[in-house]
Amino acid sequence: MFSKALLAASALVGYTLAQSCPEASRFGGVTYSPNPIVLGQEVTFTGNFACAIELGYAPVFTDYFLEVPESNNTGFQPPVYIARRGPPPSGGIDTFTYTFDPEYSPFTTNPDAQYVIVVQTTHAEGSTLVTGSTSSGASIVQASD
Repeated sequence: MFSKALLAASALVGYTLAQSCPEASRFGGVTYSPNPIVLGQEVTFTGNFACAIELGYAPVFTDYFLEVPESNNTGFQPPVYIARRGPPPSGGIDTFTYTFDPEYSPFTTNPDAQYVIVVQTTHAEGSTLVTGSTSSGASIVQASD
């Protein structure tokens, strides 16, 4: 009897979690700190893939980029590759740090550029790997002397 009650409760919790995960969260989300990003100082990134996992889009690996949106890109600002990460821990939260090089030419020649952090996840659908992405606006400032 206890195991039937536990099974029913587990199913209800799983159903409730799935109901609280909007379809838009199927590729996860990212936050970073500090905000704005200060060039030359450590930035902590946190990828949240709990809903992606719950919705059946568990990442096999995840790529993080800093990009200038096409509408603001001069054509000379390529994406900055931040990191490739393996599957997130069982809780779906992936945390790591990164430091942006303050001497990188596009940061110094285009100091007012607008940026986005792009998270591209790759998940398996059978034996096929499929990608999807999400993005979040980002502000970057030079460190004050």
